[in-house]
Amino acid sequence: MTTTDRRSWPDQLLGPMVAGLNALGSVWILGLMLLICADITMRGLFNAPIAGVAEMVAFSIVGIVFLQLAHTLRSGSLTRSDLLIGLAGSRSPRLKAAMLAVYNLIGAALLAVALWHFLPSLSQAWTRPERHFMGNPGFFQLPTWPLYALMSIGMAATVLQFLAGAVAALRGEEA
Repeated sequence: MTTTDRRSWPDQLLGPMVAGLNALGSVWILGLMLLICADITMRGLFNAPIAGVAEMVAFSIVGIVFLQLAHTLRSGSLTRSDLLIGLAGSRSPRLKAAMLAVYNLIGAALLAVALWHFLPSLSQAWTRPERHFMGNPGFFQLPTWPLYALMSIGMAATVLQFLAGAVAALRGEEA
């Protein structure tokens, strides 16, 4: 039986979702690079910059980070100090598994609290978009609700990934 076969069904569903969010973030980066190059070209050749590029870049950076956060965690690239976990693992694999489970459960709890407190901002931006925007009125404006929605989706996916990591640690799989 391969490792893929041993994964639980929630983890089998979570993997493609996390990969899809990561891919969306990567495509967004490519589009952002093209937008910046087009702005530079328009500015240099025609003295006509594209309106709102700075706002779109600021909007995009935050959105991309949250879209790719769950994948960063899933791939083991999220920054953490492994000194204690490594020491525990050399003495007791069960202690290492317990520490990884606690790490993942604390991460899930903290991000779930952040998401819970962020959802009212999304709700307000959705119901009153005329009051929630980025940019300069009369020049260039972006509604904030799409960004808030992406942030919420990214946080929710990361909470689920933390929970999957806790389950994997408790099952004795590397998290």
